[in-house]
Amino acid sequence: MNPYDYVKKEPYKLYIGGKFVPSVSGRTFDITNPANNEAFATAYSGDRADVDKAISAARDAFDHGPWGKMTNRQRSRLLLEARDLLSQRSEEFAALEALDCGKIFAGALHYDVAQALDGFEYSAGKARCLEGKVVPVDGDGRYLNYVMWQPYGVIGEILPWNCPLMMGTGKIASILAAGNTVIVKPSSWASLSMLTMAEILHEAGFPPGVINIVTGSGSEVGTALVESPLVDMVSMTGGTETGRKVIADSSKTIKDVALELGGKSPNIVFPDIDWESAVKWTLLGFTLGSGQVCVSGTRLVLHRSIYDEFLAQLKVECEKLIPGDGFDCERGVNLPSLIHPNHAARVWSYIEKAKAEGARLVTGGIPYADPALAKGNFVPPTVFADVTPEMTIFQEEIFGPVLAVTPFETEQQAIDLANDTPFGLAGAVFTNDCRRALRVAEAIKAGQIYINTYYSKGINESPASGWKESGLGIAGIHKYMRSKTVFVDMNERER
Repeated sequence: MNPYDYVKKEPYKLYIGGKFVPSVSGRTFDITNPANNEAFATAYSGDRADVDKAISAARDAFDHGPWGKMTNRQRSRLLLEARDLLSQRSEEFAALEALDCGKIFAGALHYDVAQALDGFEYSAGKARCLEGKVVPVDGDGRYLNYVMWQPYGVIGEILPWNCPLMMGTGKIASILAAGNTVIVKPSSWASLSMLTMAEILHEAGFPPGVINIVTGSGSEVGTALVESPLVDMVSMTGGTETGRKVIADSSKTIKDVALELGGKSPNIVFPDIDWESAVKWTLLGFTLGSGQVCVSGTRLVLHRSIYDEFLAQLKVECEKLIPGDGFDCERGVNLPSLIHPNHAARVWSYIEKAKAEGARLVTGGIPYADPALAKGNFVPPTVFADVTPEMTIFQEEIFGPVLAVTPFETEQQAIDLANDTPFGLAGAVFTNDCRRALRVAEAIKAGQIYINTYYSKGINESPASGWKESGLGIAGIHKYMRSKTVFVDMNERER
């Protein structure tokens, strides 16, 4: 397979009102491969004028089009049709995602695409299972009160660059299953899979205007979505600072927002562990996707009695990872590049700051000497020991393969260290003491906790929301719906 065979020679177009169109300005931007920073495609770059067209199309589709008259079953069938069409092009989408994001091709195929397919299927089922409730408000049958869930209307969905296919598909499927229309803004660093996804959704038969995909900068496209009074709700996944701006901009229209933001997730390891499993998950917890996963376990809170031995084993496993192009299966490459040179530079700045602040470097922390790797955005797995809560790498999200290790002695000390950041996205605890595991899991102030493992085993079935500065709003399909309570007078009266 040559992945570039799947790439279009002409610029990728925006998708607005059921049509593939160039941007109003005609501007384009390069799409580059993070593994070598070479441009391999171009796409049109939208701005406020394109957003206005997309909002108008989405508004009309929701208010006047056939979409609002469709039954839940009909929407479900469209989502299943999209799943089937995507399944037929699985290799293509995995290749495009790997090229655009620097991912490992096998991982993109067997995880990202697989989760995207499951997102369509799961939401197709949910579309037919949206239930309300009846609330007893008196004991005499005089009044009926029922609560139902309804779509917001027009949704603005702002996507991140780390998992655009998996997350974008899952969110689009939920939005549509709930009965909304949507304008999707993919990241300028990772637009390719969503621009191509428009072909799937178009072929599946969704009415014009139900789905719109507009690329462009956050300052133009994202801000236009948040500020528009014609957009009923905005959902954003990204950094906490961007989340603050979305909150501020949304105040102009008092619209609902849902935010999935940053994390600095703790991984607490007690002495009574399955060593092989704990080391494996600790490694994967901060190196999966080269640490570009929002729930990454980037703070290891490690019991002092096993501190040196555990770090020694972790160092060995870190140095086994093989960086390189995600299509190089012969060498067994399993450490991808970071998304962009600017982001790589940011990660390196954190590494240098950790050294300057006195953290002890265990492994990594030095750029690769291989010229092929130097062309890309590769950062070796980097472990710093003896990190204190005052250090920058303990408190701030790095979003790269950098682990901050801090010792503890008592259970309460571990909990205090775990909660000593402004974030609350995820966390983990490793111990064979079941009661302690449950106590600590309950005490960690975060929305998703893993015990003796890492990462979600049910992204669609059991979505989590962030606590503290890691998010705002609920998760799942109801994020894109709002409740309405209705009171009915059942009293009989003489005519």
